[in-house]
Amino acid sequence: MKNILFINPKREQLDEMKEILEKNDLVGIRLILCDNVRSVPVILHNTEVNCVFYEMINSDFLKDLEYLRIVVHAIPKIVCGQKVGKKDLIDIINCGSIFFYLEKPFNEHDFITAINSAINFNRDVLDNYKKGQKKYIKKQIEKLNKVGIALSSEHNLEKLLEQIVLQALFLAQCDAGSIYIKEGNMLAFMVAQNNTLKKRYGEGYEEKYFKRFHFPISKDRISGYVAATGETLNIKDVYHIPSRREYTFTDDFDKRNHYVTKSMFAVPMKDSDNNILGVLQLINCLNEESRIIPFDKNLENLIQSLASQAAVAIRNAKLIKKVKDAHLDTILRLSVAAEFRDDNTSEHLRRMTTYSVIIAKNLGMSENEIELLEYAAPMHDIGKIGIPDSILFKPGSLTKNEWEMMKMHTIYGAQIMEGSDSEILKVSTVVALNHHERWNGKGYPNGLKQDRIPIFGQIVSIADVFDALISKRCYKEAYDLQEAVEEIKISNHTIFGPHIVGAFMKGLDEIIEVFNISQKNIFAKRQIVEGSAVDAQF
Repeated sequence: MKNILFINPKREQLDEMKEILEKNDLVGIRLILCDNVRSVPVILHNTEVNCVFYEMINSDFLKDLEYLRIVVHAIPKIVCGQKVGKKDLIDIINCGSIFFYLEKPFNEHDFITAINSAINFNRDVLDNYKKGQKKYIKKQIEKLNKVGIALSSEHNLEKLLEQIVLQALFLAQCDAGSIYIKEGNMLAFMVAQNNTLKKRYGEGYEEKYFKRFHFPISKDRISGYVAATGETLNIKDVYHIPSRREYTFTDDFDKRNHYVTKSMFAVPMKDSDNNILGVLQLINCLNEESRIIPFDKNLENLIQSLASQAAVAIRNAKLIKKVKDAHLDTILRLSVAAEFRDDNTSEHLRRMTTYSVIIAKNLGMSENEIELLEYAAPMHDIGKIGIPDSILFKPGSLTKNEWEMMKMHTIYGAQIMEGSDSEILKVSTVVALNHHERWNGKGYPNGLKQDRIPIFGQIVSIADVFDALISKRCYKEAYDLQEAVEEIKISNHTIFGPHIVGAFMKGLDEIIEVFNISQKNIFAKRQIVEGSAVDAQF
């Protein structure tokens, strides 16, 4: 059944037109009469219209046609009226989707031709639209699958969150986005991307303009409401949220950064068990002219699917991080047990491991290499388990024989870990064996020189030496920071290679910060222990 909407004709005219259609074998067509263009949206809401036939009956016809252009822009229109001037005819055509202008009195042939052309064109448009929709949906599904594969392969939580936001901006064609992670009864603002600020301030703007913070989950703010209820919010204008809503928009970011938030889409990230892990928030959807528009409802399912994929990826990344943290903690504890067996040794291992990671990053090493180094560095002195306590804890200088025995800890460490298929233990073997080699070839156990020393051994060597210099030991007092840094500089080209010293100096501020934090931790532990001892006396 085809539906033709006739606007303004009289009832008797409609009957005549129906006869003409049937006479020309155009059956299965229903004629709908409408006497006011303002009633058209109601008709369209309830009925699929294939063609509009508009009869001009007064001087306001251009206003009517402009209105029809807005409400039925995709439906072909036939306009019928008295003879008009060239200017009016051009104005009528400019109203859009005008297929025919039938001048009264029109003949039967012209009427049938106009109706046939309009209906057939509309059918072709609908077919093309459906084909286009199928292609679009297929394309979006392909994008979503690619996104899912990309997310599942990223296990670094921070990089994963950045990837989620970037993919969401791409799929939703919007200007900005952010992620909040649920931590108990709190939401943690984790990452954000803002293309406007990036263009304005350049790369690295995130560190300056987006600071991580926590806030309680409550319904009075948009992200909190989504986290609390699990509802998706699609807001056309955040500055005009109806007062009956529980949530409001906080404009402090806009004010601080001279930014204007308008449309917003906030969706909960739920895992397969329907647990809410966080909130994905997208800001300012953009059209082809980069103007801000509301988020299309058709996007909702797509972004919700992305959010579900993101939730699974986040959960997996968190689980992997827990396993890795437990692994690293086990390594640290075993390394402490093998070496000096006290809290100071534990802090030393944590510090020099972090130093090693900082240096490796400044050398441009890959993420996988840095992670392997993070696990291997604490085990550099694992071979000391084979050295007698009388030598390890001797307060004075070692004799020649004792020193030769001490140097054996590098070989013992390599022997303990060699032969394993584990990448971590393979790197740990390299570190344990080579962290006392020197750039000038005067190190031990093999007297390797310059680039023959494995890079992992070189990195751990400088990290270990620096921390040994600034730490008090049973056989020496601690250097102050400036003295220790000068010793590192002096050792350039002798104990350490220039590239290693350069990477160390580049990360010096971070390294010093790590040391200072460690000292505070040691002091705090000491206070707790001393406080407990005092309490015990009473």
